[in-house]
Parts: sequence; structure tokens; C-alpha cells
Amino acid sequence: MFKRAWLFPLVVSIVLLLAFPQEVNSIELSIQPSFTDSDNDGYNDSDDAFPNHPDAWSDSDGDGYADQSNTNISDDCPNTHGSSRIHMKGCRDIDQDWIPDVLDDDIDGDGITNELEIASSNALMKYDIFNASSTPDDSDFDTIPDIVDLDDDNDGWPDLIEEERGSDTFDEDETPFTMYGPESGFFFVPGKGFTNEYHNDGFEISLSWLFSALSSELIIPIGLIPVYTFMRLSRNKKFRTFDISIREVTSVTDLVAIENEINNAMRNRKLHTHHGIILRNAIERREDEINDDWHLEYGPTTKKAPSEEE
Repeated sequence: MFKRAWLFPLVVSIVLLLAFPQEVNSIELSIQPSFTDSDNDGYNDSDDAFPNHPDAWSDSDGDGYADQSNTNISDDCPNTHGSSRIHMKGCRDIDQDWIPDVLDDDIDGDGITNELEIASSNALMKYDIFNASSTPDDSDFDTIPDIVDLDDDNDGWPDLIEEERGSDTFDEDETPFTMYGPESGFFFVPGKGFTNEYHNDGFEISLSWLFSALSSELIIPIGLIPVYTFMRLSRNKKFRTFDISIREVTSVTDLVAIENEINNAMRNRKLHTHHGIILRNAIERREDEINDDWHLEYGPTTKKAPSEEE
């Protein structure tokens, strides 16, 4: 009897459940996950890429900048993973200098600008502006590639002049002024005086310039300097001779003869043009003086009028 005593409570419980049915709420019986929205943007913190920013919640490219626009952390390149921070956020930045590649004048950060890398490229060698290991040579480290640098060794002398004089374009210590000794030349710069540094607007006096001139086509004009000097002195001397003759002549006939000599000298280029103009003016003045002297000495005597005699 005691072994079956437990059946009675079980039967009673079943009868009660059948007599009074209860609606089972599956939602209440299930285990609810926790929902936390710290910034009240409607997205659970576990799904919110920016749980503390109410205007941002997703980051498609995972670069730390929001897909949503018009925020202080908006991604300017939402579909491209990037680390730029200056001017544009979240855009590609190869050299990690925070400047987006699209605005960076040195994309690969090798110290040579994109423009100069392209300018240094040719049919045999093309430099890659996106690769820091693809960089043109820069001997003086002035960020200007040697191929476009007018002064490869940065000594102040243009490479063209150094090549012409025979000095090393890649040696800063060797210049046209040090080829034949430590001080073998100088520049005279108007308003500044003498200097050992190269000046494009100065006058150079040096051994390298002299030797270069003697070994080039300049030797012809240099050799003509004595000729031009002689011709100039000869013309000046002839001008002074004619000038003295004009002042000392006493007759128009002799003056005409001198004028003919001057004309012949100008035709034969023995007088400068400006000398000829000066002498012609002198002839005219001297002719007027001779005529005035002749009239004073040989001209008719002016008789007084009867009224003036009374």
C-alpha cells in the first residue's frame, strides 16, 4: 500500500493541469540576450562599430572611420581601407604620412616628388611613384634627381660649366676655381665686389676660363682683340687729326678738301660713324666763321645816310 502512495499526488496533478490549461509564453521561457545601446543610436553596442558616437555605427572597410557622413569621424573613402588624417580621412596613404595619396606630392615618401620621378623616367628606366625603392639617383641629397639637377654636387657651379672646364660634376670640393690651385679665379659682381662663389651676373677672371677659351672657338674672337684695339686707336687718332685740321684751316677751298678726305675715310671705314657726324658739324661751324671773317675784312663799307651825316 505504501509503495503506491506516490501515485495519488501524480494523478491529482495531472487532473488539475487538464482542468485548468495555461498558455505557455515561449518568449518568457527562452533566455533573452542582453541589449545595450550606450549612444542611443538604435544599435546594440556589440554590433556598433562606434558604441559611444550617436551618429556613427558602421565601418565597412575597417579603417576606424565611419561610413556615415557629416560626422567628425566620417570616412572620405568608405570603400577603401586607409590611414590618412590630413585633409581627407580614411583614404589610401602608402607612405603613412597621414596625407592621402591623391593629395600627396610624394606618394611613396622616398624624398623625391612624384613630378620629378616622372621627369627622371625614360624609355629605359621608369620610376614608380608608388614604390619607395624605385628612386632615381640624387648624389647631393637635395631631393632633385641627378638627371634633372643642374648642379649634381651642390657646389654652386652649374654642371654644364663644370663639364666644359673639366671639373668633376659630382665632387663638391672640386670647382673650376680649385682645378689649378686653391684660389685660381674669382668673380667681380657689380655692387658686391669680388667673390670666389659662382655668380651668373658677375665677370669671371680665372685660369680655367682662360684655358677653356684658348681651347675652344673663343680663341678666334680673343685673337681678334688686338686687331680691334688697333683699329679703334687708329680711328681715334685720325679723328683728332681731322678735328685739328678743321680748326686751323683758313680758306673755304682747304675746308672743302678736308671734307672730301673725311668722306673717303668714312667710306673706307677708317672713321667711326659718330666721328663723321661730329666732324661735319665742325666743318659747318668753321665755314661760317671763315665767311664772317672774309666779310668783315673784304666786304663793302656801309655808307651813312644823309640824315645820319647831319
